[in-house]
Amino acid sequence: MVPRTFYTLIALCFAVLVSAKDEQKYVRLDKDATVEGTKCEKLAVRQEWCKYIEAVKCLQSTPATNLTGVPSAMTRYDEFVYTHSLSANGIHGVGQFLPWHRHFGRLYEESLRETCKYEGPLPYWDWDRDTSGDKPISASPIFDPKNGFGGDGVPGTYTVPTDNDNSTYPLIPAAFKGCVGDGPFAAVTMHVGPNLRFTDHCLTRGFNEDVRPALSSAHLAGILSQGDYDSFWNALDGLPFKPEPRLHDAGHGYIGGEMTSFYTSNNDPVFYLHHTGLDRIWWQWQQADLANRLYAMGGKVNNTPPYGQVTLDYTMEFPRLSTSASVRSAMDIRAEPYCYTYDNGALARGFNVFMMALPFLVGAYYL
Repeated sequence: MVPRTFYTLIALCFAVLVSAKDEQKYVRLDKDATVEGTKCEKLAVRQEWCKYIEAVKCLQSTPATNLTGVPSAMTRYDEFVYTHSLSANGIHGVGQFLPWHRHFGRLYEESLRETCKYEGPLPYWDWDRDTSGDKPISASPIFDPKNGFGGDGVPGTYTVPTDNDNSTYPLIPAAFKGCVGDGPFAAVTMHVGPNLRFTDHCLTRGFNEDVRPALSSAHLAGILSQGDYDSFWNALDGLPFKPEPRLHDAGHGYIGGEMTSFYTSNNDPVFYLHHTGLDRIWWQWQQADLANRLYAMGGKVNNTPPYGQVTLDYTMEFPRLSTSASVRSAMDIRAEPYCYTYDNGALARGFNVFMMALPFLVGAYYL
């Protein structure tokens, strides 16, 4: 006769598996919360990365909406890469870096939902989880070939173009190990890039553990300790504007390949997990002192002279993709059109550990 406790364990397994379904979760916004724009009734919870890969592949197989002046093979996914490449010189190494990418992420999420009927959360990369132990970052489930985004590049499978594309920040050939050889994006053809050119090419990577310290909890703590916005965004943004890697560029630098392209890094789908992670850190910093930080903005508006100063009224452009948006409109994720928040990373990690432990718990019961 099977003990009752066994049924209890099976029921628990089933309950956990059901709760792990790839569905969007929402929380109600505190009725006393002060929001400058139109207050959201509920906030979509952005969780640690999860399986939304089919929606990404859908974008990569959907024809572009605007083919004027671009290759006819362009996809909806390529359009986001092209917009980033056209904008790159004005959105990196500057104060509007974070709000521009916050709004860009919102446009990407909107396209996943409208074009591909995706109903789950926009995931983020929790770098702390993948650097806190002794395992290489490549051991992260993000890079799992079956359930994740695939692994490293395969040496000798890609030749970095050497023609002059007139880019301010050229490619780094040493970062291109080769085409990704496994996972869901191994056979995908990109049409924009690398950098400021159009070529049909594979997804490239070249994992680099040397940047691991800049993805660690100690580095994150230093970023979050900054007292003003200009110091905050500078603390997370390093190369090529500073001599050492910091959180933003370290994420790009670890993955390597086209993720190191100043212009077309978002050919790699992990780009969006990384930048959603940066947005999460910014929201954590804002939440620590909402009264003073919610609309805190500053820093140079250009990375070459004249530098100027970015303000809340600065207009952010998204060429060929969407209408412009002000920095002010991107400051509060609790207001329309954003309406999202982030989960508790510690709770998410605890859930994942429990899930991984379940088979061992079942086995141990019968020892």
